Amino acid sequence: MKFFAHPDIFILFFLVLANAAQADMTVHDEADQAAVSSSAQVTGPAQQSATGTPSSDETSEAEVIWEWDPYYTDVGINIPLTSKPIPTITSDSEAVIYRNLIEGSAIPRYMTLEASVYPMPILGTYLKKHAPGFYSHGQIGSGGINIFDSITAGFQEPWAVSMFFGNIAKLVRPGETRTGSNFGYTGYLVSGGTKHIKNNVLIDDNWYELEWKIKGKRDYPDEKMSWSFRLGGKFNDNTNVTDVFYFSIHRSNLDHRAPFLNWLKNTAVDIKVQFSQLSGQVVREEFIFGKKYPIKGQSYSATLNFGFVWESPDEYIGTLRDRNKSLLTLLIRPSIEF
Repeated sequence: MKFFAHPDIFILFFLVLANAAQADMTVHDEADQAAVSSSAQVTGPAQQSATGTPSSDETSEAEVIWEWDPYYTDVGINIPLTSKPIPTITSDSEAVIYRNLIEGSAIPRYMTLEASVYPMPILGTYLKKHAPGFYSHGQIGSGGINIFDSITAGFQEPWAVSMFFGNIAKLVRPGETRTGSNFGYTGYLVSGGTKHIKNNVLIDDNWYELEWKIKGKRDYPDEKMSWSFRLGGKFNDNTNVTDVFYFSIHRSNLDHRAPFLNWLKNTAVDIKVQFSQLSGQVVREEFIFGKKYPIKGQSYSATLNFGFVWESPDEYIGTLRDRNKSLLTLLIRPSIEF
């Protein structure tokens, strides 16, 4: 994992690879333009069936996407690996979307390069290192709860770069004409970084993750929804950090049409459980529940996520193992969702 010791080189590699892929697709598009036009005249545009079968867009080219959030901000580029365009799934049924995303995902047809950064966790490490007095003022009573820990905990790295290989589909509701960055992904993800966060302290650790995931986001003026299901393993160059296998579930829904106090809609759930690769024992659990409060007449909503992180002492070994009892950290994440 010495490659991750120089993240600037890694990110530069991403950009060069993306540019090369874009240039290659341009050459193919120019070579096939006449054939595509002729085929379109004979067969007409691909149509979406009532069952949600994916249809194809007219072109296949690289596309930049981004997402901003106080806890997770990222920018990525979707790059087709074949001449086939990104298909479109027109359905408002989650079951149909999941089924169509999974079908054929064994053979990757798209690549996504992504760089992500986690602002609030980074803020927590900064305050603890550079403003320890101010950080200590977040202590609540003698129960061991620190408000800064609660607001910034839950992330074990400050940033990451990743490569995704799999299938991508644009997601559209029936009758929807608005265009946007509504995508679903299914496939394999390789991620890496150079730092690990333990109790809001940055630790040198060249780590990487390998996982299979299904992920998606729908963003409309009256409704927003995102989901992610992941299975994978995390491997650490720092031998004092336990290598783990994990599964993760995320689902978030924002519906501006729902009543203000409706507790079934406008909710978010995040669950992640990690197991030691050596012993198979659970070493970390994260359970987070969120509630969203849409502001009438506005395009944003207030959100409040709360939950806990349970950590076994076996999550670390050697010099990083500083306790023999489990640790429970309360999570509180106020935010605004646009």
